[in-house]
Amino acid sequence: MNLWRIRARCADTELDPELFFPDRGDAASATAATAICVSCPVRFECLTDALVRKERHGVWGGLAEQERTALTRLPHRCRHCRGPAFNPRSPYCSRACQLAAARYRRAARRRQNASHAA
Repeated sequence: MNLWRIRARCADTELDPELFFPDRGDAASATAATAICVSCPVRFECLTDALVRKERHGVWGGLAEQERTALTRLPHRCRHCRGPAFNPRSPYCSRACQLAAARYRRAARRRQNASHAA
């Protein structure tokens, strides 16, 4: 199980899981599910997971199937791991890659500073 799932807003036991799998044409349920996703701390991890697994049903990361399908047509690769990155507002596929890239840059700067000091 992905650890991000326990931090997801939809993991709240008071929420009906069926809300995230609305029937076709049930715009009210889809809108309600999307509203929950908007403030979810792991929204992009959820979306990336659904896209990688080619999840066909439900609302994942705040997007319905048609919206996710449209995203997969965007040519975007993670700047760190070169895997698929589906968030057009970020050059990384996940928070983990973003943090790993930042650690790599800091280490490179430390090495560069150490070589200049020597």
